[in-house]
Amino acid sequence: MTTEPEMPKAFDPQAIEAGWYARWEADGLFVADAGSDKPKFAMCFPPPNITGELHLGHALQSAIYDLLARYKRMAGFEVLFLPGYDHAAIATQNVIEKQLAREGKTKEDLGREKFDERVNEWYAQVGATIINQLRLLGASMDWTRLRFTMDSRYYRSVMTAFVAFYDEGWIYRAPRIVNWCPHDRSAISDLEIEWQEHRDTLYFIKYPVEGGGEVTIATVRPETMLADTGVAVNPADARFKALIGKTAVLPLVGRKLPIVGDDSVEMDFGTGALKVTPGHDPLDYEIGMRHGLDIVNGMHPDGSMNVPDLPYDGMTALEARERIVADLKELGLLVKEEPYVHEVGHCDRCHAVIEPLISEQWWLRMREMRDDALAASAAGDVRWHPERYERTYLDWMRGLHDWNIGRQLWLGHRVPVYYCANGHTVVSVDAPTECPECDSTEFKQDPDVLDTWFSSALWPFATLGWPDDTDDLRAFYPTDVNCTGRDIINLWISRMIMTGLHFMGEVPFRDEVIHAVVQAADGRRMSKSLGTGVDPRDLLSKYGADAFRAWATSVAMSTQDVRFDETRVEGYRRFANKLWNATRLVLRTPGLPPSDTPGTLEAREHLEDRWILSRLSAANRDITEGIENFKFQESINAAYGFAWNELCDWYLEAVKERLREGDSAAQDVAYFCLDNLFRMLHPFMPFVTEELWSRLPGGRDYVMRAAWPNLHDRYVDPESEQEFGTVIAIVEEVRGHRQAAGAPPRGGQLQLEGVSDKIARLVARLAVVELVDDLQKGTPLAAAAGRVTFPAGAGDARRDRERKKLEDDLAKVEAKLDNSEFRDKAPAEVVAGLEDRAAAIRESLDRLKGQDS
Repeated sequence: MTTEPEMPKAFDPQAIEAGWYARWEADGLFVADAGSDKPKFAMCFPPPNITGELHLGHALQSAIYDLLARYKRMAGFEVLFLPGYDHAAIATQNVIEKQLAREGKTKEDLGREKFDERVNEWYAQVGATIINQLRLLGASMDWTRLRFTMDSRYYRSVMTAFVAFYDEGWIYRAPRIVNWCPHDRSAISDLEIEWQEHRDTLYFIKYPVEGGGEVTIATVRPETMLADTGVAVNPADARFKALIGKTAVLPLVGRKLPIVGDDSVEMDFGTGALKVTPGHDPLDYEIGMRHGLDIVNGMHPDGSMNVPDLPYDGMTALEARERIVADLKELGLLVKEEPYVHEVGHCDRCHAVIEPLISEQWWLRMREMRDDALAASAAGDVRWHPERYERTYLDWMRGLHDWNIGRQLWLGHRVPVYYCANGHTVVSVDAPTECPECDSTEFKQDPDVLDTWFSSALWPFATLGWPDDTDDLRAFYPTDVNCTGRDIINLWISRMIMTGLHFMGEVPFRDEVIHAVVQAADGRRMSKSLGTGVDPRDLLSKYGADAFRAWATSVAMSTQDVRFDETRVEGYRRFANKLWNATRLVLRTPGLPPSDTPGTLEAREHLEDRWILSRLSAANRDITEGIENFKFQESINAAYGFAWNELCDWYLEAVKERLREGDSAAQDVAYFCLDNLFRMLHPFMPFVTEELWSRLPGGRDYVMRAAWPNLHDRYVDPESEQEFGTVIAIVEEVRGHRQAAGAPPRGGQLQLEGVSDKIARLVARLAVVELVDDLQKGTPLAAAAGRVTFPAGAGDARRDRERKKLEDDLAKVEAKLDNSEFRDKAPAEVVAGLEDRAAAIRESLDRLKGQDS
């Protein structure tokens, strides 16, 4: 690469980012070589849902992944950073159905085949959008290995896993209570429920008891009483002990309801007596199983009432509730109504209210895989960062139930189960052509598709070619790092660990990194619908990818969730410009290109040279340790502190004159610091560092291919750090006195005692004062023995302005205090406050008079 000495005066990210990304990609810098002799490092990027555009969480996650990928390449590893995206079945189907609704159509109008074609067209369009946004962020992904959970090879991996589980006897079909979305007409998992606060009514209803008497229950959903099959009370509740074993009669229906005793009933909720509806409540389902109660399904898949021979059949739940309450009132069975606030589950994709109901579903037994995963945790096979999230994972795993893997959708991986014309079942990866039991050639495939998380659970090895024995699988599995938010520890991380152990015999990654959640500035969650979302593309346009990435890595591993603060992104934009200007300064110096390593003798001659090299070594250590320990905020803070506070604010100021004079030692050290700084900052801020690196003298390849600095504490010099620390302390004190005196930025006299000549001369140069041997008058220093004084009259103009303002303020306050009418009407505390204000102003005026004398 050629050196470009002429640099624009300010850094413009828009002018360089696209060009550098295109060059990196064209030269194959992102492509991993499975046959390389280098040690391997692999990461499979968590596939974003294809349902739209990347949000701030994806962008933050991408910055972390790419930081690790670029760092490991520079550290000598063969890096695979594999991209991909997920089909997001429920979310995508909702998007497509909304499109069809706007056209006056339904998916049934299209038919399943045409619907699939429509989906594939949309996938092609949206997938390209997501990829382009990842490119804008600078993600150095191996695009030659781009994967999609619905591509043909991945589809085959999913089918293979299902068949393998089925052959193990772990997949079975059974009716159980599930979370049912009436809009999507599909089961969803507990983890895909969005809880919202509802203000409803609690209805108290009398159930007659055979043989006389009654029991009053309380419910917020009277419509579900039509499917009641029992009443439960706590056996420890003295109010109801005598009812256990008796039979209640269900109002409006006449069904006989056994009254049972069960310890799970909360005695202090409602009346203490619980209507049991096993077909429509998970707790009731468990009670029903324990006591052998019947199960009645009182709802259709669309959420309407399923109560044949009753007048409520076919009504919506709310319509039925209204009618049932009216009928109970008429019968004198409605005791009272109370307002009731509670949490109600909604589908997190379409936001419909979830209806628990009994459904025949496909289930995967988890016991064996759970036990293997727990054993791997006990062995320390996966390290968690921060460690506390392993507790979240283990708590979930220890209470794990069988997994409902079926979904009643059109979009997704179709269950590979086929039924021949004679009713035989065939389970196979490929569609069967002949029934092995009866030779039938007519088949119908099961209509269900698999839970999206079933396919995602295979991501770390299916993307590498499993079930085939591929070069990538041998070279890059297990992968090294997985990074996500805490919200999918149970949904995804746990399942990847279990399937990885089962199919590959090893955990799928060694380190699990859980990043913080970025909230809106007011602390609410970021949401497009709430108007609190932030589009990362807007930030990239305003500040550039480097500023965004540096901010992202500075907050990603915070111990608490982070409120978004755009000024911090803007701050890193200024930091990029600071690097730009520092490089411009150094490149303008005359002389021959410097050597690659500072000459030992030259570096020893000047205190500032030895100091900055020592600080560079410390920064190298701190930045490296921060990355290796997944404490990225410590790394970017160390890089920022070295670059801005030490290199730019102190060292370059100290050597500015030496650089102008062509001092070869100053040039060597300055270039050496920039060279190493750009390499250490590259994983955080790839574009500006590549641009600035390319402008440094000498024949240069990409900084992305440069070796990671490893200074091995070579330049650590505690003595020079102590001496230069003294310089900084004295200079900062002199500057403080100058500001307090209102003196101009140059001039003044400084006398120092007890410090070496080299320190004194360096202080005088940086503080822009004259060094003198003796100074009778002046302000004494605290950082060292000595005094400083500034030219007489230097602060006169400032003091005159300050005096004039104080005198004006005092005149206004005294005018009020001299007004007898004001004193009579104003509260005593107001008058006292004005008197205190007048006294303070007079004190300030006396201080200014003292400075004049």
